[in-house]
Amino acid sequence: MNHKTLAAAGLSMALLFVTGCDAGTPVQGEGEARVQILLTDAPADYIEEAWVWISRVYLIPGEEDPEQGPPFVDLFNDAENPLSYDLLTLRDGVIADMTGEVDVPAGRYNQLRMIVADAEVTLVDGYTFSDGGSTRKLFIPSGARSGIKVNLSEAITTEAGTISVVLVDFDVDQNFVIQGNPASPAGIQGVLFTPKLRELSRTVDRN
Repeated sequence: MNHKTLAAAGLSMALLFVTGCDAGTPVQGEGEARVQILLTDAPADYIEEAWVWISRVYLIPGEEDPEQGPPFVDLFNDAENPLSYDLLTLRDGVIADMTGEVDVPAGRYNQLRMIVADAEVTLVDGYTFSDGGSTRKLFIPSGARSGIKVNLSEAITTEAGTISVVLVDFDVDQNFVIQGNPASPAGIQGVLFTPKLRELSRTVDRN
């Protein structure tokens, strides 16, 4: 998979979600808001590189058709060419633009989700896994295949002419859990990928 090169620099990993503001479900023809996703991150104790490949980022509206299912609104969707990031190159305020600005229908969205297709970590110098290697591909939980849910403070609503900025935390130390004791002879047995995303802040502006 391709790597999108990003300058190195910290905070805990985050997504910057940009959209509009209003109540109600998405309605085409009533105007559109814009959405943009950005990433940033913080150092980790034992991990030198933490790569993720993100194949889809999407919104789920406030109401669902019980027969058709929810009309998902994609911000990015390309399984053949997923977005790829070493989260630990995003430090000291450096961010990565995931989607550019994307127009979305005005309305209410209860969920923001993203699908992590693959993940891989490399340990810092001086540490290895119990098998002697320093890089390992991680198991992706089945739930992540349907999209990792961002824990929002409240539903995201959109209205033409407004832009809401939601900062979402994707902390490496919380999402990549070291298994084993690095200080013991047994060392590091593995790394468990436990995806957890949460909103940090939100602002609303007019275009």
